[in-house]
Amino acid sequence: MKRVWLATLSIGLAVGCGGASKPASGRAAKAVPKSNWEPAPLPDEGPIKLLGLTGPDEPWDGMTYEEQEWYMIGKVHPVMRQVFQTFNEKKYEGEKFECTPCHGENAEAKKYKMPSDHLSPVPAYGSEEWKAMENSRVFKFMTKRVTPAMGQLLGKEAWDHETGEGYSCWGCHPKAE
Repeated sequence: MKRVWLATLSIGLAVGCGGASKPASGRAAKAVPKSNWEPAPLPDEGPIKLLGLTGPDEPWDGMTYEEQEWYMIGKVHPVMRQVFQTFNEKKYEGEKFECTPCHGENAEAKKYKMPSDHLSPVPAYGSEEWKAMENSRVFKFMTKRVTPAMGQLLGKEAWDHETGEGYSCWGCHPKAE
């Protein structure tokens, strides 16, 4: 079960956190070899410069659904598109990075609920499954660029491994069982 789950997570993360995750039947997951690769720094131009990596004026949890929707459209979406483009510009250009990659199909009907059940589950911090994916490029990109940027945009404190508090992978991805 854990091997199937890890293979599913690896495939899911490899597609940039978009699309439904399906088990990779019969394929055992392998630990990712150590890598010195680091994600590109975030640009200091475009939406990141114009809109900033700051949270909303009002706490996210205190905003109405409509306020959250407009904030996502006006700030989070353009900034996060730019963040994802630092990993793969072609894959995340234009309409290729709209609501569905993060929120899934029928996002509007689900009221854009996060974490999204269509994204790959992420294992517990420090677990063997977590350690097996720590050196992958996608994992490094997600933990060093995506999660911090998204947390900042929502005005959330960064994840603290010691306390288990703060904004983490599980803000978007479900926790693995």
